Order: sequence, then C-alpha cells, then structure tokens
Amino acid sequence: MTVTSIDNFGHASGSISMSELRDYYGQSGAVSLSSDLSGSSNPVPDSLPSSGSALAFSDYRSANRILRKKGTTETKDSGTSWSPAQSGCLQYHVYVVGGGGSGGGHSTDSGREKVASGGAAGGTAFRRYSVQDHAITSASISIGAGGSGVSYAGGIGTVISGRNGGTTSFNPNGTGTTISATGGSRGFGGRQGAIDATVTTTLPVGEASSTTTTGSWGTCPASLGGSGSGGESNYTGGNGPGLSIGSDLSSATGGGSPNLGSGGVNGSTVSASGYLKGSTTGAPTKATEWGSDVSVTFQGGAAVQHGGAGAGGGAAGASDAGNNYGAGSGGSASETGGGSTGAGSGGAIFVTYYEINT
Repeated sequence: MTVTSIDNFGHASGSISMSELRDYYGQSGAVSLSSDLSGSSNPVPDSLPSSGSALAFSDYRSANRILRKKGTTETKDSGTSWSPAQSGCLQYHVYVVGGGGSGGGHSTDSGREKVASGGAAGGTAFRRYSVQDHAITSASISIGAGGSGVSYAGGIGTVISGRNGGTTSFNPNGTGTTISATGGSRGFGGRQGAIDATVTTTLPVGEASSTTTTGSWGTCPASLGGSGSGGESNYTGGNGPGLSIGSDLSSATGGGSPNLGSGGVNGSTVSASGYLKGSTTGAPTKATEWGSDVSVTFQGGAAVQHGGAGAGGGAAGASDAGNNYGAGSGGSASETGGGSTGAGSGGAIFVTYYEINT
C-alpha cells in the first residue's frame, strides 16, 4: 500500500510505501496498519485515508516529537550579522531583548527628601522561523546597548536623569518577518516629574538631564519598560518604580528585569535611614527550551541611598546591573554627597535550533 508523501511541513510531494516510512524511521520487520513505526506508543492510524488525501508526519508521531532541539541555544550579543550555528535544521526559535536603561540620581541636604528611580528593562520579541517556508540562511542584526550610567555632584538639589537602552533587532533574509525590541527607558531623580508618569508613554525630561519640572522634592516618575514588535509574542520589560515620599526621607528603586514570556520584574525599593544598598531585582523565568544553555539571570541592578539626619556627606555609591542582558540599573539618592549609577545591561539575541526527530 502507498500513501501520499509529505515534506517536513506537510506539503504533498508524491507517493511512498508503508515500508519506506518504516525504513525512514529506522525500524524493521513487517508493517501493518496497527504497527508502530516510531518505536514509541504512537501507532499508525487504524483507518485508511480517502483517495488523494495528504498525510502529515504528525499522523504517525505526536506533534511534540516531530522536531527536537539540536545543539545548544546560541547567545548573540555583538556584531551586525547572523548565520546559523547548526546545519540541517528545520526551524529557528528566536528571542530578541533590548538594552536596559540606567537609573537617575539625586542629592539634597538633610532637610529635604531625596529620591531616584532605576532604569527600565528592555522589551522582548519571540518568533519561530521555518527554514523551508521562509528561505532563511542569514540575518542582519542590531544589538541594543545598555544605557550609560550617570554621575552627579553633592549639593542641595543636584539631580540627573539616566540614559535609555538601545533597540535589538533580527532581520532575516528570505520572507521571514523582522522582529525587534526597544530598550528600557531612563530613570529619574527628584523633582523631574510626577509619579503619575508611570501610566504615560511621555517622559518628563531627556537623557542625562538636570532639568526639573516640579517643586515636589520627594517625587520622581518611573522608567518605562521597552516593548517587542513583529513577534508571535511581544513583551514589555519591568520598570524602575516611581516614588512619592515626604518628611525629609530618602528612597530609591532598582532597575527592571526583562519579560522573557512569564512576566518582567519591577525594581525593588530601598528606603530606611542610613547608607544602604537595596536588593537586586528578582529574576524573570527564562524560556524552557533554553535549558541550562543561557546562564545569566537577567536581574536588574540594586538601588543605593545615603540618607537620614546626620548621615553626613560621601558618595552614594554606584548602582549595579551586571552582564544580565536587558536589565536596568538602579537609582542613586544621596544626602549631601555625590553619587553615580551603573550602566544598564546590553541586549542580546537568543536562537534555539530544531531538526527532524528521527
């Protein structure tokens, strides 16, 4: 008996015999409609297809067994072009992550509030590409840089905003759709905008700006997470939360962690008196298909503050982001002394390769 032959994507292309299917799957012995071609518990269908019908390999093997991962998930964090690291593949699963923004800074004396928000995480886009359907053999890429850190002098009311992260993109040849992820936005210092800026897409001042827009010393807006576009799935990164405090207190927030499909994480807040470093932002859940191939945590940087009556001068210290891809750095708030923030983490592209599961 013969059935219609199909390729790896279900396109009819001729006729093959049941014994040829058996041989393709590396099996031996007699073939019947109730036999098992694959060596698993998935039998051949027990009814004959109608004349002229096309069959798919999924009729003989379960959908989750049609493809299998080949090699390790590739991390691409530099360069302007990409070519496959594995040969003989049918699909590429691609994630792009934008660069993280850097946090803002603020210094005042003991009689005024001092606040700063962390930089936001870059966005994420995910898409599957078919080697046959999309004719992909290479891609033009762009890796978004992390926003550079900023520094500020000590004094009454010294303030500076952070810098934005850059956009990461994957533009394949052939007919595949381009995907991209914008970088996370900058954090802010006190008096650079109202806290309700967390619900807008318009930020109050530009990058590395000392401009103030309000008389409220203890208020600063949140940074805004970058966003993905062009993907089957597009995600927004976590932010550096805004602040609104009084009573001459001090507070700062950490940088955001990116969303890799299960939610981004907003930066944590440090607010007690004295020189303190906050907690590193929580890690997002990574894509299951990466396994242990991608070891970085993607965690946003901690915030720092130097506050409280009588704390004196001195630097607030540098916020951190690390090499976590897409993460924002924390904000820095100081009493009298100067300080600085770290750079946001650069973006990256992650490619997982799939071949036929024979």
